[in-house]
Amino acid sequence: ASSIGCISPYHSPETLRSLKPNPKWDVYSFGVVLLELLTGKVVVSDELGPPVLAGLAVGLEDKTRVLRMADPAIRAELEGREEDLFACLKLGYNCISHVPQKRPTMKEALQVLEKIPTSSAPS
Repeated sequence: ASSIGCISPYHSPETLRSLKPNPKWDVYSFGVVLLELLTGKVVVSDELGPPVLAGLAVGLEDKTRVLRMADPAIRAELEGREEDLFACLKLGYNCISHVPQKRPTMKEALQVLEKIPTSSAPS
């Protein structure tokens, strides 16, 4: 099988068209990892493939539907903090936009994350 045209799911789609690296490529990779962490699913599997990501895109207005995509352990841990979880899922989705200009910068992504209060639970 030829590997021409095959890229890692952590690489942004435009890496096939351009040899010049762009900071938005890193934002895309960050979004993939963030969504994997939040959903408990690996993007290389069919579990978090295009249908799930498309469902997230279509349903960003439907917070209940989006929150159901999160790993049950994370949902339980963040019970009562659904807005924070939704903000993280939305950030992940925005980072994997197929339009690089629509992706946030890493600074903007950091600002979203910094607004989320940390848990005061003992470790």
